[in-house]
Amino acid sequence: MKPPMQDEATRNPAPHGARLEDRHLAHGVLRLVLGLNIAVHGAVRVSAPGAFADTLVQGFAGTLLPGWSVRVFALGLPFIELGVGLAILLGVRLRASLVAGGLVIAMLTFGESLRQQWSTVGLQLGYALAYFVLLLRAADARFTVDGWLASSRPGAR
Repeated sequence: MKPPMQDEATRNPAPHGARLEDRHLAHGVLRLVLGLNIAVHGAVRVSAPGAFADTLVQGFAGTLLPGWSVRVFALGLPFIELGVGLAILLGVRLRASLVAGGLVIAMLTFGESLRQQWSTVGLQLGYALAYFVLLLRAADARFTVDGWLASSRPGAR
């Protein structure tokens, strides 16, 4: 049997009064933790993005990346983390948000690999796995803004 379309499933919360299955709860808990983690990463840095960027530029001074490219990336990263984290937490365009988060982790992994920070790269692999699981099981998402919007449309179940 073919699984339901993930877009459809992420838009439809469990019917009122329906029992949530363990897979729905597991997806929700992982989404809660990852969304909070990424959002707070960004939130604590948005008040001083210049200082954050200065630290990263210094840290990447011995790599092949030009300082200006590190600065541009670092200035945008807190805002991207905050946006992606909140989108995952709230379930806004969940699949796209998970893909965006996975791409950010890939870029961070690339940078930390250039710096040969292997313990950090290992931690980032954990984030990548969380994105993978959430994306793989996107059909199990419940309590999302996507679902609320879909259910409020005329003709929705």
